[in-house]
Amino acid sequence: MRQTIVGVFDKYAAAQQAAQILQSTGVPADHVHVTSQDFDRTDADASPRGDGVFGHVKDFFSDLFRDDDDRDVVQYAEAVRRGGAVVKVDIDEDSEVPLVEDALHRAGAVDIEEQVDSWRASGWSEAETPALRADLDEDVIPVVREELEVGKRVVSRGGVRVYAHTVERPVQESVELRSETAEVQRRPVDRPASAADLGDLGDRTIEVRETEERAVVQKTARVVEEVSVGKRVDQRTEHVTDTLRNTEVEVERLSDDDMGDDTAFRSHFDTTYATGGSRYEEFAPAYQYGYTLRNDARYQGRAWDDFETDARGEWETRHPGSTWERFKAAIRHGWEGMTR
Repeated sequence: MRQTIVGVFDKYAAAQQAAQILQSTGVPADHVHVTSQDFDRTDADASPRGDGVFGHVKDFFSDLFRDDDDRDVVQYAEAVRRGGAVVKVDIDEDSEVPLVEDALHRAGAVDIEEQVDSWRASGWSEAETPALRADLDEDVIPVVREELEVGKRVVSRGGVRVYAHTVERPVQESVELRSETAEVQRRPVDRPASAADLGDLGDRTIEVRETEERAVVQKTARVVEEVSVGKRVDQRTEHVTDTLRNTEVEVERLSDDDMGDDTAFRSHFDTTYATGGSRYEEFAPAYQYGYTLRNDARYQGRAWDDFETDARGEWETRHPGSTWERFKAAIRHGWEGMTR
């Protein structure tokens, strides 16, 4: 009897690893199916239905859940929406169950119930799944608030590089040098010899040393200056100015008169749009917008052609992405219905 075992993974890569482990243990490749939020790389058997992750996951589990079991798919859809992936394994024999469960566990499969409890603890509920909200017939306005985060980053603004090298320069100094030279002079003398002269008779030597001064060059090095390279840190306060946006929601209570004749609107829709497969809920805002133009002083007493451009600009501002030509007939019918 064919059974299906499902494994949930935090990352697509882990799901792919599980598929490889299963195939290496003998599970046929066509029995292993992987899906993630990236529809382009998921199992080819699960083409998206057009309603986002929820519809994609529901198609993926089409053989497991009934159409009225949408809430059973929400948990898997939420895991996929959070960036995870789901592996579905088809087995034919009961004996394969432990093998498949072990392979999923080794690849890092998480306990979906524990995951759901963790999401709920952080404030999540099943109603937050976008596709499920659509199934519950809810219109949602996301309330967005921008926050200013100011950080710092270091940027280069140049610097200083100091080079030191040796240069030579010629110098010249003057110095006075003294020299002594021995001179021998002989002069003729004619006088009687004295006793002293007689006492000097004998051998005698007189020696005179000659000297001279020579220039002696000596160089000495002295430190005359120091160049230091460092950084000085200065602190300054810079005021950052920006504009933050946030969504403000205004709730206006509408009376039956403000809502217009819904029956007449539906009748016009049935004859104008229903044949194209559209839903009335898509065009209801357009009918109501046209109907409320009657209370706008700018358009009272004017012909449609006179203010169509202004009405179009306001509509496209309120509903970005909506094609004016698609909803024009509904808006005009809402306006004409109350002006007749």
